[in-house]
Amino acid sequence: MDFECFLDFVLALENKDTPEGLTYLFRCLDLNGRKFLTTADIHTLFRDVHQKWIEGGNYELCIEDVRDEIWDMVKPEDPLQITLADLLKCKQGGTVASMLIDVRGFWAHDNRENLLQEEEEPEEE
Repeated sequence: MDFECFLDFVLALENKDTPEGLTYLFRCLDLNGRKFLTTADIHTLFRDVHQKWIEGGNYELCIEDVRDEIWDMVKPEDPLQITLADLLKCKQGGTVASMLIDVRGFWAHDNRENLLQEEEEPEEE
């Protein structure tokens, strides 16, 4: 990967909630170049995140439950595959991409209610 490609990748990660960033990341996630992701693809992509999750001392989780949660978030047109259009339409594509490529992204999703609660609590003086 040359420097320009590296910059494109970093920009996509930092802007994963934009159509351009998500489009770039989807091309990375689409390991087979089919223009869609299957449940097997989600399992493959999440396997390393799951391993890091466990190594970090977090609770055991079922990859199939995460896969089902992703399907519920995206609500794809075709129930057997997720396309870029599905990710863009659901408005949670950046979150899904983060869950699949980064243990910190999965942690943020898993702890979203706690994080929201912390943001809402007034600061003590």
